[in-house]
Amino acid sequence: MRRYVLVAPITVGLAVALMACGGSDAADSASLPPALSSSAPATSPAPTQGAPDASASAPAPDGSSTFVTLIEAALAPYAGLLGQPVTDADISGALSSFDGNGPTPAGDIVGVARTVQTWGDTRESTQILGLDTALSKDELESYGAAAPPGWMYNSISTTDSGMTLVMTRDDGTRVAYVSSADPGDGEPSAEFRVESTVSEMPQPAWLASLPLPEGGDLTLVGEGVGSVGVEFTRAAGGLATATWSFPSQDLEAILAFYAGGVLEQAGFTLVDPDSIVVGTSSFDVTTGPWTGTITVGELIQDEESFTAVQWLLMRP
Repeated sequence: MRRYVLVAPITVGLAVALMACGGSDAADSASLPPALSSSAPATSPAPTQGAPDASASAPAPDGSSTFVTLIEAALAPYAGLLGQPVTDADISGALSSFDGNGPTPAGDIVGVARTVQTWGDTRESTQILGLDTALSKDELESYGAAAPPGWMYNSISTTDSGMTLVMTRDDGTRVAYVSSADPGDGEPSAEFRVESTVSEMPQPAWLASLPLPEGGDLTLVGEGVGSVGVEFTRAAGGLATATWSFPSQDLEAILAFYAGGVLEQAGFTLVDPDSIVVGTSSFDVTTGPWTGTITVGELIQDEESFTAVQWLLMRP
């Protein structure tokens, strides 16, 4: 069994992800790659050796390369789907897994998101629609019984919080239709998730706007908007998150990197400049209407120690 042990303080989303024993996702250069481009498992790269250069500086961004400009361009195709009936929307332009070769959920779209995450030797993509319609158990059973050719209706599980229908396709692609019994504020009545294995980590354009020491391996990318979950957090007005893995000995050098003025040069404001100096591993930043947290912490995976760097940025 794969084991993750968190040693240093870290944000809730990353803590849950790192302590799990397995995984469960715009149409231009800022987009994630097609989720169905490959069904072969990918091998995680070994962490790059060598401490990050704490003296490195980030170039001042121009108007077209700021995080705000790039993430809003990436989320525009997602936002364009909000309020549309699933049956009328051209979803494939934003979420490539919704290519017409699969079951179609019911309802209007209230959230759109996707993540790609590495778990050991596997890289998994999840593309998500938040819906305003929650199906009953009988409706879910009828929905599963009408699975299109090539799909297998697996099961429906029921808990106090709702019901989940699962379907799988011949190539291993998995659909989870999660119907909520009592959605809270910012939560959809249902989430429709398409999960598959991919061969490469995406490199959305907004990643390059986040100051980061050299030598890390990207292990998670997520983005979304609306009433939908992205790594255990509601996307709301917009969400972007990314996590990198570094050698464990780089922890202090990475903190020194962020204390060296690179955030301000890249257009971010460090809310409490003393937070890094006193040694905390989590510090808040803002840029335009976006707020977020950078978390630097040590983690242990299968007896091997790493340093994780997570960016989590949100717009109300």
